[in-house]
Amino acid sequence: MLCSRLAAEGARVIVVDNSDQEFLAEIPVKDCELIRLGRNTGIAHAQNVGIKMAMSRNADIVALFDQDSEPEDGYLASLLLHLDSRKPGVVAPVCVDRATRQEMPSFRLDRLGWPHKVLAGGRQEPYSVDLVIASGSAASAVTFVEVGLMDEEFFIDFVDFEWCLRCRLRHVPITVVPLVAMSHSIGEILPKRRWRLGSKHSPARTYYKIRNGFLLFRKPGVPTVYALRAVALAIAHVTILLPWLENRRAYARILICGIRDGLYGVTGSNPASS
Repeated sequence: MLCSRLAAEGARVIVVDNSDQEFLAEIPVKDCELIRLGRNTGIAHAQNVGIKMAMSRNADIVALFDQDSEPEDGYLASLLLHLDSRKPGVVAPVCVDRATRQEMPSFRLDRLGWPHKVLAGGRQEPYSVDLVIASGSAASAVTFVEVGLMDEEFFIDFVDFEWCLRCRLRHVPITVVPLVAMSHSIGEILPKRRWRLGSKHSPARTYYKIRNGFLLFRKPGVPTVYALRAVALAIAHVTILLPWLENRRAYARILICGIRDGLYGVTGSNPASS
């Protein structure tokens, strides 16, 4: 469905399958390219493979989507109206949580680096932000020349935000187009009686959230305040969740491993996290 919808808008679709099992037996849409990596090499590497392939095909604009992205009809045409392919720039939609149907915020950083939520709030005109998720966003090809590709040291989690912070460092504008929306999933939502705890991720994903928070301290363009907040939130979230989780021992181990590896600067994939 996603491939068909994008192809119908005239996009040249490149599907990067980085699963350890074949995600697709074949591409369901004619003229779409399929690249199988044969294993999970991480979202950053998979995105880079697609970006490099698109740029080798002389793409002026590169849009990124997850396998479960659900853009509206006419999505690309509406989004790309606000992107100049000749200049560095990023455009993104308003993302809606598939489970709760609530708008997911983008963020703007203050002068200290503390992120503040930004919601469309009925706005009609595009507005500037500092942080957006990668899924559904589009950037001119010259943006990747200016800012660089995704950082594969993260493997997963904070990949898009770290890249956005590099954009911010280089004064590359990031714009949300409020009249363009896309459905997105952010994890498993806990039962309503535990609504205060929000959503949770698998132990492996939790590991990367904790470890990568520490890695942010090592990256140029990432404010110290932002990195401190990321680490504190990741640790606090899993610590508060522990009493409610069935596999507490696994999450407790992941908490310790994530902190240890983050302090030691471990990067890339970590089989011990799964």
